[in-house]
Amino acid sequence: MNITLVTDSTCDLKAETMHDRNIVFAPLKVLFKAEEFIDKIDLSNKDFYEKMKTASELPTTSQVNPNEFYDLFSEALSKGHKVIGLFISSELSGTYNSACIAKEMLGSDDIYLIDSRTASFALGLMVLRVKDMIDAGMPVETIVTQTQELIISSQLYGMLDTLENLKKGGRLSSSAAMIGKMLNLKPIIEVLEGVVNVAFKARGARKGTVWMLDQLEKDYPSLEIKDLAIAHANAYDKLEEMKSELLKRFKIERIHEMEVGSVIGTHTGEGVIGIAYFK
Repeated sequence: MNITLVTDSTCDLKAETMHDRNIVFAPLKVLFKAEEFIDKIDLSNKDFYEKMKTASELPTTSQVNPNEFYDLFSEALSKGHKVIGLFISSELSGTYNSACIAKEMLGSDDIYLIDSRTASFALGLMVLRVKDMIDAGMPVETIVTQTQELIISSQLYGMLDTLENLKKGGRLSSSAAMIGKMLNLKPIIEVLEGVVNVAFKARGARKGTVWMLDQLEKDYPSLEIKDLAIAHANAYDKLEEMKSELLKRFKIERIHEMEVGSVIGTHTGEGVIGIAYFK
């Protein structure tokens, strides 16, 4: 039986990539005061970061509503497909819960919903792995089981370039932000058990990059890696630097390059660079 893979726009895969690979995505919405934009549809990442620079307040984001998932699931089921839905951590967004409501509305046992317990490019990497399993013709039950194993082994590190968004969002006081700027602190965040935590505070971007690569080496002492994702938030030069450093230290079969989009970028700010992989 055919399987339709559904995710959401926080996976930070390019819309073109998802279209080419027949991955269906439900977009979240981004609101700059009175202006509403649909993520990956009518707001590019570049335009988003430009708008955020001049905004006095951070934009807000809204989850996908159940009716949107109802329509997506209905279309797949009408073709005789089963559905696998893989979404941003339920701790970070109500999107997964909206998908669950849509499944209940349809009353179908052919819809398999998975809370990724992660976000952004780690979710994107997971989506690509799941699509590979679907394309290989694996049974849906096997795919769901193996995806749960991926969730357990998923690792994301993202180094923030600025503390401004944390300050604007009320997650950091002005005085702490000022001290952090004076000390050139670069927080490195990770998603642990579905929520965002600070994994390390580096004194400068170079030390932060080295720390992330050291963690990767601890998980891959053989220095041989099947695939991983690297991502940036409107910082192409940092992406190229990270890629170069990775290839100096590791033998990697495939590197997936991604961009931190508007929904995640609202909270992390511009200039983020990070890696995601499976331990």
